[in-house]
Amino acid sequence: MALLTSYFMKKQKQSYDIKDAFLSLSKGKCFDDCPVYDLWIFKNGQVIYNGIENVDKKGIHKMFISYEAVKHLNQLLIDMVPEDLGNIRERKKPLTLLKFRNKRIVYLSSRANGSLKELDNLLESIIKSL
Repeated sequence: MALLTSYFMKKQKQSYDIKDAFLSLSKGKCFDDCPVYDLWIFKNGQVIYNGIENVDKKGIHKMFISYEAVKHLNQLLIDMVPEDLGNIRERKKPLTLLKFRNKRIVYLSSRANGSLKELDNLLESIIKSL
């Protein structure tokens, strides 16, 4: 009887709370038609993307990345130094908000250097592969 009960039970979808994300990225508005979106990456490789405005893919999209990719993203976060932020003086371009390990970093993608630039490029390539 238990076997039949488990057979007919609906399998619940695995849901993720964005607060539990290992890393999150938000691209903000600018004076031009800049892309506006949010991205969350979880330790198990789950990626959730929300295209908001001026993007090719609007709405919620999900995918998985490999454990090695998550490990590489983590290493880039560890290797980041303050000089990687560059200078944030102009507001014509969109600011990017990166959250990880209870830290918040605001930067301009065009001015990022070193590990932050590599991280930004990797996150952009993940979005393009959705």
